[in-house]
Amino acid sequence: MGRQGWNWLAWTALLLWSWLALTLPAWAKPPRYVQARLLSDVQVVQPGRPFWVGLQLDVTPGWYVYWQNPGDSGDRVRVDWQLPPGVTVGEWLWPYPQRIPAGPLVNFGYRNTVTLLAQVRPPATLPTGRTLDLRAEASWLVCKTDCVPEATTLSLSLPVGPQAVTNPEVMTHFAQVRQTHPQPAPWPVGYTLTSETLTLSWPEGRVQQAVFFPLTDGVITNAAPQTLHASARQSELVLQRGYLDTVSTVDGVLVVTTSRGTRAYQIQATPMARPESRAVHWWHLVGLAFWGGLLLNVMPCVLPILSLKTLHLVEKVRQSPSQVRASGLVYGAGVLVSFWLLAGGLLVLRALGEQLGWGFQLQSPAMVLVLMYVLFGVALNLSGVFTVGSRWVGVGQSLTEKPGYVGEFFSGLLAAVAATPCTAPFMATAIGTALTLPPVAALSVFTGLGAGFALPYVLLCFVPAWRRWLPRPGNWMHTLQQLLAFPLYAAAAWLLWVLTLQTGTDGLAVGLTGLLLLGLAAWFYGRGQSQTRWHRWGRFGALVLVAFCLTLPGWLPSATPVATPTQTVAPSEPLWEPFTPARLEELRRQGQPVFVNCTAAWCVSCQVNERLVFGQPEVQQAFRQRGVRMLKADWTRRNPEITQLLQQFGRSGVPLYVLYPGKNQAPVVWPSRLNAAQVKALLSSQIGG
Repeated sequence: MGRQGWNWLAWTALLLWSWLALTLPAWAKPPRYVQARLLSDVQVVQPGRPFWVGLQLDVTPGWYVYWQNPGDSGDRVRVDWQLPPGVTVGEWLWPYPQRIPAGPLVNFGYRNTVTLLAQVRPPATLPTGRTLDLRAEASWLVCKTDCVPEATTLSLSLPVGPQAVTNPEVMTHFAQVRQTHPQPAPWPVGYTLTSETLTLSWPEGRVQQAVFFPLTDGVITNAAPQTLHASARQSELVLQRGYLDTVSTVDGVLVVTTSRGTRAYQIQATPMARPESRAVHWWHLVGLAFWGGLLLNVMPCVLPILSLKTLHLVEKVRQSPSQVRASGLVYGAGVLVSFWLLAGGLLVLRALGEQLGWGFQLQSPAMVLVLMYVLFGVALNLSGVFTVGSRWVGVGQSLTEKPGYVGEFFSGLLAAVAATPCTAPFMATAIGTALTLPPVAALSVFTGLGAGFALPYVLLCFVPAWRRWLPRPGNWMHTLQQLLAFPLYAAAAWLLWVLTLQTGTDGLAVGLTGLLLLGLAAWFYGRGQSQTRWHRWGRFGALVLVAFCLTLPGWLPSATPVATPTQTVAPSEPLWEPFTPARLEELRRQGQPVFVNCTAAWCVSCQVNERLVFGQPEVQQAFRQRGVRMLKADWTRRNPEITQLLQQFGRSGVPLYVLYPGKNQAPVVWPSRLNAAQVKALLSSQIGG
């Protein structure tokens, strides 16, 4: 070989060496897209004292790793521990993930840096002076356009001493990581299914954004949009169903953003009744409210007052038509103002975050006491003990002749307030849903209720021909007036019973004292009307006594325990258990059928159903034969847990009857008006037997 040949061979060898020098490191050490390490919040381990370790993954920008449910593709981060004898490690705690689109798919995972936490429990017998060695084989799939499986062996050696020594820097980091861990949801979450959608519902208002991450694949279509419907009190997240034909549980992480920030909640949604279509709901509710208002005129809470109003119309036959029409309009205005005030108070308190519902004013013992005094005073007036009160309910002639028509207006107010306990059978759905609507829509529903309630009397005032059907004035009017006093006495007695349930025997003493003093005040006043020499002292004595009665609400005990259902039911009733969310959930986990009765002592229709339906032996036997556990949710006084239960079914008032058939079947809402045969038929169709 000549010199030129040797030069050619040398250059070839140099080029080959250079190529090998550049490419061999790439073969020996492929690029890594995730750097992993183990962290500990202690520098020295104390025997028997748990501590936390973290698996920190630093991901190359543009790449991501996967959550415990990876979504449409990919694989979760996996760790296999190799631990010394006696050392145990708990489950990894995962921060909430983010949705990561990948073409037509959506994955759940993390970008940049993520730290998983787990608690290590060393044995109490761990010898001090040595080292605790933790070793783990970690693997993950890291993706960008392509996916690369990576794995590494991690180790952590910590000295063992008599006292633990913390690592402040790591503890601070772990505290920040825990802010991203899902917390138990503070409210119940329900779900409803259609053939296409799965809707999550929870009682939190003003939600700005919400994202659901299921723990199980196939429950939802991960790539489909998640649509949020949020009102002031309720939120719904509509999801597209996944490939699973049947869905028994909906577990996952719900990430909610409000004005207070973003929070992640661990949820286990329970099936609930399917809501009605919102598109037709509002107008339907207004119509239902109007007809419900019409029916309220014949309810026992209102009938005595309206009977007096009708009686007064007989006297008005001699008045001018314009006066009669004006009095009818003023009465209707009083009814509407009363309903608007009640609705406005509810909406304001709802905006403040209060858990209230229809009938909330009767959950206040002071309100029950005042209403009882008003009805008792009106009854005394009708009985003839005194006469000034006739102006109160609009029976008086002089007030209707005044420009202000004060009596007509306040009789409308009183009739609307007195109607509240009878409202639920007709209005439970409408009012409950109205309180979840925007304020204008909610007020329109209450306006429909008031309009229906006031319409019969207003029509009588406007159509003279109808008034000719009324009987002519005579002594029978005074007799009827005195007879109508007794339903009002009965209403006052019923309110006293409600007050006793709410406040116990101390409240009963206050109520009876007030009734006694109010009766004495009425006698003083009436005495002053009938005898001249009693005129001044009679009014003064009545004024003093009434003023003292107005202080009695402040004497009511405030800490008296609420009467439990088992204390209020008759011995013939089935054995009701007090409702608690935990008890309901426990029975449902056991697969038992459960019947929940949401009731209140001041709810007339509730008491009627309990005495005439649920108290019947054949009804009790029907429940027992089918093994139905019966829970009573007593809403006589405020109870946020019962309020939340009502809200789950779109209600803001009682009664509400819900049957959970068992075996994870969706709950069924029963009608508010029931009879024994209907209950047995419902049990047979929904449980069998």
